[in-house]
Amino acid sequence: MKTIKPTQAVATILSRYQRQRKCQVPVTATDVYADSIARVCGDDVDLDPVERGLIHLKRQKVISGRRLVALLACHQREIRPE
Repeated sequence: MKTIKPTQAVATILSRYQRQRKCQVPVTATDVYADSIARVCGDDVDLDPVERGLIHLKRQKVISGRRLVALLACHQREIRPE
């Protein structure tokens, strides 16, 4: 497994995967349903475009589960307020 350099933004990595595989992130009916259920339950869970893109790449079997977790962890570190 390739290691992720700390200077690489996860959004850059995501855009490179999307360019190479020529895939865009569709909004599925399941996504809409899950958002509606979360809103009704009072949860404040909202994925940003990078997180949605990474999940889509995993669903398409472009990246492995380990790679998904590593990229999500790096992304959370990038966006976390200091």
